[in-house]
Amino acid sequence: MPDPKFERRPVLDPAVADLLSGMERRKAETQLPRQQREKKAKERAKITSRREQRATYDLPRSIREGLRVLAEDLRLPASQLATLALARFLNEYQNGSIDLGQYKQPSRSPRYDWNLVFPEEIVFAGRRKKGS
Repeated sequence: MPDPKFERRPVLDPAVADLLSGMERRKAETQLPRQQREKKAKERAKITSRREQRATYDLPRSIREGLRVLAEDLRLPASQLATLALARFLNEYQNGSIDLGQYKQPSRSPRYDWNLVFPEEIVFAGRRKKGS
């Protein structure tokens, strides 16, 4: 019986693999016509400039869906509606109009002291139709 040949597979660190793929992408872009290279460069610059404005939050599905539906109805970007809602919340909180104490419960996380637990009528409020 012949000896099985074992091949050693190279194991790449994810950061190294990402760096290599980025280098390969840039090399491939250098082969593109000048106009396409310029277009790609503009797209990358646009994405980079927007990073400062972007944020990610965990939101209940009903709130995301309510925001999406309202944005479609009003024909507005959902991010602008979310900005308005958050700005108004921050203003009202700073003015003392909103008390978070009623929603606070101790957190088991070492990072946070509290979690906010919301009643269903707040979380599912986005499902209401106009006039109800």
